[in-house]
Amino acid sequence: MTLDWSRTHTLVAGLALIVVTNAIALGGVAWNRSGEPESVLKLTQRELWEPRGYGLGREEGGLQLNMRWRTLAADPDLALYGDFQGTPEWLDQTKLASLGFDVSPPPAARRAASRYDRQLPREALVVLELDGPSYQKALERARARAAKEAAKAAEGKAKSGPGSPAQMTAEFLKREETSNSRLFAVDAGRNAQALRAKYPDRARYAIVQGKVRAHYQSGRGKEPRWTGYIEDIQNDQVNVPIEVRKAIESAPRTITPATVADGEPAFEVTVAFGKRFEPWITAASGGR
Repeated sequence: MTLDWSRTHTLVAGLALIVVTNAIALGGVAWNRSGEPESVLKLTQRELWEPRGYGLGREEGGLQLNMRWRTLAADPDLALYGDFQGTPEWLDQTKLASLGFDVSPPPAARRAASRYDRQLPREALVVLELDGPSYQKALERARARAAKEAAKAAEGKAKSGPGSPAQMTAEFLKREETSNSRLFAVDAGRNAQALRAKYPDRARYAIVQGKVRAHYQSGRGKEPRWTGYIEDIQNDQVNVPIEVRKAIESAPRTITPATVADGEPAFEVTVAFGKRFEPWITAASGGR
């Protein structure tokens, strides 16, 4: 009798916990989407070009899109490698201090540097810029690098042909012009109102939640200095509502200069960001 009673109450308590948890989650979603959105961006397949939900997720009826954001590094050569994320040129010692990191006094010894380097990441509000000055600067860098390598090859100072720097930089320029994401992390802070005052265009700038980490760069001939990098952008995946899913599924799963040039279908998605800076899709169109 006691055992049965205990099992019954345990089951009831477990079900109640699930109900309460779901209610809190749904309440948070409703509050995030209430009223006017904090910002609304029109993203294309360039910014949402890594669909998650194909395969098993598609069979289960769900589809998510991953928001593709970038940073503009201080070293322009780094743009040719990796995922374009990490250490932006604006995330310097002054910015790190404003986010609450201990960057003073600058550590001199390697042991001291490692102690400062072990600081935990801090939550921050990150500003995402769509098709703005940062993307234009990335384009200018790609064009300058491609022109430089093409001139060296033409003068016989560097090899040409497949695998050469001239070919690689020309291909990267093509991707930058046609298929790379135009969504850049351009600033971070702890006060949403201050950031919005600095970036008032709500159709170009979205504020999202993220995490920033500090790093002290020293050794190997490098000038000792503080740098930082964006460790994470929270809620960078958006669920695709069933009513707009057809427009997105008609597009290729990835976007490349070839698919753009061949006129393959693409999509444009209207993404709203709410009170909790969490995104959701409000509309989508495809077949452009």
